[in-house]
Amino acid sequence: MWGTTGMAVAVALAALGSPVPEISPLEGPCAASALIGSIGGLDPGAGQRQATLRVRNVSSGACTLDGFGTLHLVAADGSRNPTVDVHVGDPGPTLVRLAPGATAGKRLRWSVMPGPGEPVDGPCGPPSAALRVTLPGGAGQEVVPFAFGSVCSGGRIETSAYFPV
Repeated sequence: MWGTTGMAVAVALAALGSPVPEISPLEGPCAASALIGSIGGLDPGAGQRQATLRVRNVSSGACTLDGFGTLHLVAADGSRNPTVDVHVGDPGPTLVRLAPGATAGKRLRWSVMPGPGEPVDGPCGPPSAALRVTLPGGAGQEVVPFAFGSVCSGGRIETSAYFPV
């Protein structure tokens, strides 16, 4: 962010005898290796479930998340289950800075009621054991346990952008 303009401002301040602000390198997007994820805060509403995917910065440096990223449901054997990741704007994308130890969240909402063409006398689809989470900007993937069974409506999950927790 400082770039050429920032350097020009720093030089001008020094010439005027004013203190020069410390210039630090920009923090980059969070890498998957810098985060540990979990899903909590399950709210079992009538026919739907809501929870929060939380990611905590376990690295020694700050990093950023900006946007939604993507996710896919994963079966216990590691195969990919049907998933429809629908981005909703509450909250919408904003830059989230994660200092070491800080946490960001992402809201998840899905149906447990069978959708069109799904069986009504048993699971609506294959049970999932995990979410494969791709961070915004494609900065890596993380697998997070998902112990909530089947996601109906073809694996449709509504997701918010990341937000500070």
